[in-house]
Amino acid sequence: MGDSQWSTMRNTILSIYQPSYLSGLVPMMQSFIESATQNLDSQKQDIVFSNLSLRLATDVIGQAAFGVNFDLSRPHSVCDSIQSVDNDHASSGKDNEVSDFINQHIYSTTQLKMDLSGSLSIILGLLLPILQEPFRQILKRIPGTMDWKIERTNQKLSGRLDEIVEKRMKDKTRSSKDFLSLILNARETKAVSENVFTPDYINAVTYEHLLAGSATTSFTLSSIIYLVAGHPEVEKKLLHELDAFGPLDQIPTSQDLRDNFPYLDQVIKEAMRFYTVSPLVARETSNEVEIGGYLLPKGTWVWLALGVVAKDPKDFPEPEKFKPERFDPNCEEMKRRHPYAFIPFGIGPRACIGKQFSLQEIKLSLIHLYRKYVFRHSPNMENPLQLQYGIVLNFKHGVKLRAIKRTHSS
Repeated sequence: MGDSQWSTMRNTILSIYQPSYLSGLVPMMQSFIESATQNLDSQKQDIVFSNLSLRLATDVIGQAAFGVNFDLSRPHSVCDSIQSVDNDHASSGKDNEVSDFINQHIYSTTQLKMDLSGSLSIILGLLLPILQEPFRQILKRIPGTMDWKIERTNQKLSGRLDEIVEKRMKDKTRSSKDFLSLILNARETKAVSENVFTPDYINAVTYEHLLAGSATTSFTLSSIIYLVAGHPEVEKKLLHELDAFGPLDQIPTSQDLRDNFPYLDQVIKEAMRFYTVSPLVARETSNEVEIGGYLLPKGTWVWLALGVVAKDPKDFPEPEKFKPERFDPNCEEMKRRHPYAFIPFGIGPRACIGKQFSLQEIKLSLIHLYRKYVFRHSPNMENPLQLQYGIVLNFKHGVKLRAIKRTHSS
């Protein structure tokens, strides 16, 4: 995306990420969280928490980005298996295009394995970059190949998204308080050129928003629950902080979430360091630049391995240990650390615009969950946890947990 087009898009949607607007989203987020996490301890089987968290995160970003309730967080759907890409049965009471689109989205996020070992064109691209695209064009036409599966799913997603966006474009009563409405309103009122927000561009950035707001948030929330479940000393300290906040029915405000849970902040940061959801970030040089003694011409792609940086023992001693205290602002390790050693949301003007949105949702979820439950690893889950590397980090077989209801004497 060019600098001018990107800048126009960012300025258009900036208002929905301001603190005043995020504060107003707390009740909506809390409502979905409460719905998704009812009676977890009554399940007679494992909770595939990574599926639950994906449904929750998709509902939240769906409401914020599309102004649509995808209705995935209902209690009876918590342990439902993810529907496959070939399942054409739409949930009752929902528009077919919305239901089918979400099925495609969940499939692509949880089941489609877009890893380096699966796509031959990606492997070839690493060895001979000039041949990657020609071979991808060939392989995507051969049934059964990973390139074919990726192409097929992308086409289905694009088609469903076209239908959703087209329907919203015809809706003249839409609000201006969600991502898609802001873009459509800006386009229709000529606040920006229609040449900037073309239909294809709107579809692309809208789905990017949905993916960034669901897959990454879901993965981070699941990884936190998984890691805390395996570290009793962290769980004890975290429960103490959360219990001290106030009555169980007191919902934290946006300000509370930013200021009143320092150890929760440390747990989240350490989990994001331990399992960096976006292990690679790419940037294209807009001008000639020198980096580390190398002169890079304009248009050069630069890859930053955030996952590798986050495991550097120079900045994170004993990097394979889960130690939230390493993010205590008063500890020596934190004071010595390079400021760019931990940048899970990126850095600079193109850093993730949804950072505070995601953190607010994650914190509300964790506070609600740990007020009601503690979690233990399922004996049916592999150890160590296996990961799937793709556009974002994912769990190869999901995070399987058992929920135990708290008595609040614990």
